[in-house]
Amino acid sequence: MAKNKRNQTAKRKAVRPVKAQVLANNVSPRPIKRRSNRAKRVLRSGPKRAGDVHIRSVCSVTDPFCPAAKNSKWPDGTGGNTLTEQIRGNLTLVTQGANGNNMYCFTPTAPYGYLAGATSTATTVTMAAASVLYKTAPLVATYGSNYRVVSFGVIVRCVASATAAAGIVTLGTGPAPAVGGTYTLGEELYQETVIKAIQPGMEISMISTPKGTGARDFQAQSTTTAFTSDWSTLWVEITGAANSASLLNAEWFLNIEFEPLQSARALTAIAKSNPPKSSAAEQAVSNVHSTVGSFIEGGVTSVEKMVYDHATKALNTLMSDPLESIAGLFSML
Repeated sequence: MAKNKRNQTAKRKAVRPVKAQVLANNVSPRPIKRRSNRAKRVLRSGPKRAGDVHIRSVCSVTDPFCPAAKNSKWPDGTGGNTLTEQIRGNLTLVTQGANGNNMYCFTPTAPYGYLAGATSTATTVTMAAASVLYKTAPLVATYGSNYRVVSFGVIVRCVASATAAAGIVTLGTGPAPAVGGTYTLGEELYQETVIKAIQPGMEISMISTPKGTGARDFQAQSTTTAFTSDWSTLWVEITGAANSASLLNAEWFLNIEFEPLQSARALTAIAKSNPPKSSAAEQAVSNVHSTVGSFIEGGVTSVEKMVYDHATKALNTLMSDPLESIAGLFSML
């Protein structure tokens, strides 16, 4: 009798919690799986997650349209405490003259940098006598001293309707133009070039690349007539369109790093030191610039994918510094 009573008590103890759970949740009870602390650490800092951080760090200084580019700095340990600024804007590109021609040049300099054609003939375009601000009242012009370019890019899009789109656009990279200079359409010697028919849906991204030893140096701000750069200027030629036609739009992303004026105390207080120098990071960035090229078919998404893929390959070829040593080299404000 005592044995039967103990068995019944044991059954009640085993069944009662399960029965209560079934009545409360109206579902069958399932065992709860708990992750160990070791598993949690792997999820937070596993190789895949860590590698992605390094790749995106490289993208932040090679893809001017990347969200992380907005606060990026060049990692070489120079410049002391600096601030960052992204100068964005866009411009409708308008043709002129009976032949529907024009030329625009976008030089990676701050705060002045883009230059438009003033007059044109059937074969030439004479540029305006002054360069134009990329952005009204940029921080660097009011509160900054010397600056340097981190990345620069322009996206050219067709904004004309199917019935109005006509003509040819030639995109090229080369040195900065001269104010008031005259250039021959279709005969300029560009470092890289691509030619496209102007048609609805056309979208091409252009990325400027370092071309001289001073590309990573801090320099004085540009003026309306002085805007030299050791980065490639992005040129846009339009030919064979209608007169005064608004066929294309150019949107620019200029990411810079600048030294704040001593008088700008509020900004000086939040300025952070430049990331330390890393030959591994510099080599990875150089590899991306040399393999991606200056022109990418499509907009921001296309650039992001291509640069990310090339950044991944560039980091995989590094044999000296491990990826973990690159993680903190790209400082974000």
